[in-house]
Amino acid sequence: MKKNIFNLDKTDKEIIEILQNDSQITHSKIADQLGLSQPTIGVRIKKLEEAKIISHQIGVNLKENRALHLVKVEMINSKPEEAMEMAKYCPYVINALKQSGVYNISMYLACTNLKRIDYIIDLHFRNREWIKKIRMDIITDIARDFILPIDFKIEDFSDVEEECDIETCPYCIHDGDFH
Repeated sequence: MKKNIFNLDKTDKEIIEILQNDSQITHSKIADQLGLSQPTIGVRIKKLEEAKIISHQIGVNLKENRALHLVKVEMINSKPEEAMEMAKYCPYVINALKQSGVYNISMYLACTNLKRIDYIIDLHFRNREWIKKIRMDIITDIARDFILPIDFKIEDFSDVEEECDIETCPYCIHDGDFH
């Protein structure tokens, strides 16, 4: 017998499926589809959110908006926790994943300028002795909607210089100082 690791019943699964297909759907419309009351749907969604089974994220759909370059960077390194910590600070890093296999860190970066991404990878990662190898791939197409949070404070999406100018990043070099 299969074990349900999320402890979801049939109704919870149906609610999640409906929300995945239309995140803007009202509780009343879900209730109508499932033959339940709107308050019942509201309570179930709240419980799913509190259990961190579902969440809402607003972002840019990179499948539809190709003004941003999306790059996947994989690295072999001996300090994966440090690489993950560095990724938390860089606003160009959309997300980082620690993984098994030869390449133990995978990151997604987004920017309007590929030179800037390359510069950031140089600044943050290529100069570390504990980084053994880096592979960078430019994502050229996306099969499904791919919604990612973008920090619009980092650039105005016009022509940009390649240098990183994020003053709040403790891993960037500013005015000759390494923070």
